[in-house]
Amino acid sequence: MKTKPKINVLLIDDDKMLGAQLVRELNERGYETRYFPSVERITENIRSLQPDVLVLDVMLGKQNGIEMGRNLYEIFPTLPIIFISSYHEEPLKEKGLHAGGVAYLDKPLSVRLLAAHIDRFARQRDGRYKEDDGAPERIGNMLLDNRNRAIITEDGIIKELRPMDYVLLKKLTANLDRVVSREELFYAAWEGNTESYNENSLNNYIRRLRVLLAENTNLKITLQKGNGYKLSIHLLS
Repeated sequence: MKTKPKINVLLIDDDKMLGAQLVRELNERGYETRYFPSVERITENIRSLQPDVLVLDVMLGKQNGIEMGRNLYEIFPTLPIIFISSYHEEPLKEKGLHAGGVAYLDKPLSVRLLAAHIDRFARQRDGRYKEDDGAPERIGNMLLDNRNRAIITEDGIIKELRPMDYVLLKKLTANLDRVVSREELFYAAWEGNTESYNENSLNNYIRRLRVLLAENTNLKITLQKGNGYKLSIHLLS
């Protein structure tokens, strides 16, 4: 008889006492729980640990867990995200679910209820865990080569993207013709790490993307003052 594999849980909460308590109680129930007090390097941790479920606190100090969850949902669309929070307002819960969360649980947490949600949404390790970055995507008259992280124009010109260029372009293409706020781009590219981010950095990356798209593509990034940036398809003159 085969032993059923443990469900892998990744827990992010800046309350270290609560984190230690949840790790202990979940592990006692048979889960394999990894805990981190911040979202620093979270995408790297998800790729290496390959959790079945992510339990994510909504307020992580100055970091916004819902915006981080929204970004992670775009990168890992099959990863269930369970938001936990001491903020019980209905509009915030609605925002969390629209950001890709499968559930929003109130603190103080019932471990029994959390475990029930984990069991419900956990995926078996059968190869379904993957990022949405394999097949090329057609956007306007160009292809975004997700595997090699490059732009391919109609003329067959290949323009390689730097890691940050790719992340920002991916965020913009996922929201074609919609204004993406600077905050959303910040969480997408810097994962909420305020120490490595400044306004000029984002401006420089956007400027470089504009140059890359200006030649041989019909895509254009426009600044929406006070709001953010929008990627749109334009007719070539």
